[in-house]
Amino acid sequence: MARSNFHLNKWFLDFIGDKGEAMIFYAAKLTWNGFSAHYASWIQYDSENGVKVSSHFRNVIIPKKKEKLISWHDDKFKVSGQWESVAIPLQARIYDADQGYLDWNCFQPASKVKLNIGDKVVKGNGYVEQLILTAPPWHIPMNDLRWGRFHSLGNTIVWIELRAEKQQQWVWLNGEKITKCSIEDNCLSSLERDFSLKLDRGVVIESEKNTSGSAQTSKILTWI
Repeated sequence: MARSNFHLNKWFLDFIGDKGEAMIFYAAKLTWNGFSAHYASWIQYDSENGVKVSSHFRNVIIPKKKEKLISWHDDKFKVSGQWESVAIPLQARIYDADQGYLDWNCFQPASKVKLNIGDKVVKGNGYVEQLILTAPPWHIPMNDLRWGRFHSLGNTIVWIELRAEKQQQWVWLNGEKITKCSIEDNCLSSLERDFSLKLDRGVVIESEKNTSGSAQTSKILTWI
């Protein structure tokens, strides 16, 4: 099968502030069969106001990367920020076939972040990844998707799991790839490295469940 002309460049940037506030930013560009579309989204959470979601489809800026710094701004949201890496980058080809591939580039498993929101400046920790997809997403065999990341003063963990006819996993602990993990909604554990991470889904920032043909994918992003 010939490769398609489908191309999606999608960025995910997040932020956890020193006061417990959380934000997720998406910036994406899609081209396919001569059609081009842009998308930006801003998801905010704090204990006083709960979850707020804003999005738009015009004049979207894709993040810029220079060495350990990633910068991004959005004029409509009146947001600009810099993510400075404090962990080694990770990369994996999640899917590869005649019709295209899915590359996952985790440029910053952990980072220090400074955001300008209007006239306010906030600082905290963050994470940045980029997806490059050149195959229509419904071609990827997947019944269930689990993705997550955890960062503390001593450890950084990033994980991806696809479940279809067979299970595929990618898990990194402090930049080192490990195998044979158990990944569930409420726990991540490894006998190989003798660790267990319990996930308390105290606040759900984003929850989505999409069905396309016979494949169903689910994704829940939470903050502890």
